[in-house]
Amino acid sequence: MLLVTFHGGASGINNVYVYDKSGTLKNEAALEAPTHGKLSELRGMVLAGGLLYVANGAKSESTVLVYKAPSSGSSFTYESTLIKPKRSPTGNFETSIAHPFGIAFDGPTCYVSNQDTNVVSQVSASGSLGQGCQSAYLTALFPNGTFLDGTYVASQVGILPAVDGVTTVVDHVHGGLGVGFDSGKVKNSVRDVAIVDGILFVADEPEKVVDMYSLTDSNYLGSSNGLAEGPTHLAISNGGLFVSAGSQLYWGSLPVSASLSLQTITPPPLPSKDKVKIGGISFDGASTVYVPYQTGTGGNNPGGSIYSYSVSQQNPPVLTNGTAIVTSLADTPEFVLHWSSGS
Repeated sequence: MLLVTFHGGASGINNVYVYDKSGTLKNEAALEAPTHGKLSELRGMVLAGGLLYVANGAKSESTVLVYKAPSSGSSFTYESTLIKPKRSPTGNFETSIAHPFGIAFDGPTCYVSNQDTNVVSQVSASGSLGQGCQSAYLTALFPNGTFLDGTYVASQVGILPAVDGVTTVVDHVHGGLGVGFDSGKVKNSVRDVAIVDGILFVADEPEKVVDMYSLTDSNYLGSSNGLAEGPTHLAISNGGLFVSAGSQLYWGSLPVSASLSLQTITPPPLPSKDKVKIGGISFDGASTVYVPYQTGTGGNNPGGSIYSYSVSQQNPPVLTNGTAIVTSLADTPEFVLHWSSGS
């Protein structure tokens, strides 16, 4: 089965659609509504410990929801909310959780990227955030620094719209994340996260690089080579890191030794003459990849499509045998997650 999240919002799709691998729609409301709040602008999904974790990304929600996977069928039962935001009396965000996008686990510890605070949060298995900085590296670098609760990777900008307080600025040389603005609002900021071999990979969209941080001591390890467009989604499969950046798909060999070298892999034929972007991809084992193409801008625009490709085992891999699984979507697809029903 393929689980799909969408741009969502007032005129978009605010639930997870489930398709079988031939593209037949099996469920257009796979997630039960949470006990408090609602489903809106769903983003990253990850299966961990038999549970499905989903970023409920709308600014008004800003939660990570936990669901129990079904033993049969494709409807997920709401279990709990792992983390939610803390707001000031004016409605501004007071901790690092704000407009979440990506989710990754290292054992019981969860890492969440947040677009509006432009940081990556470290969340405990109990759903708690540490006071201020949870990065030993940042604490040593800035012993008198001020950070939002739960901050593991910090921002290059200390004053952000809709965020209370001023945080310590961390430049790119020391691993701070870039952020871009439009009309006084955050437009481009941190995107997806992924973990492998004790390294946290972070998509730094404004800097057009993927940053790396050690999960042993939280040290900043450096960045990838610069990409043509800002990276947004990350995936790991068969000893490689796959990066979606605009209409390009990049690949880098793992484990990382001294640096992360990303190169474009044989680009699949784009399904439209118009400019499209690639969303969050997912793998069925090591031989098939599912690629969501984004042609709309969210809401009720023509949203895009989902294709499958065979993935070669050579380095770098080559994508062939493109097949349209879903040819037309009513909303922009964000992430695709392959899931084996009953597992």
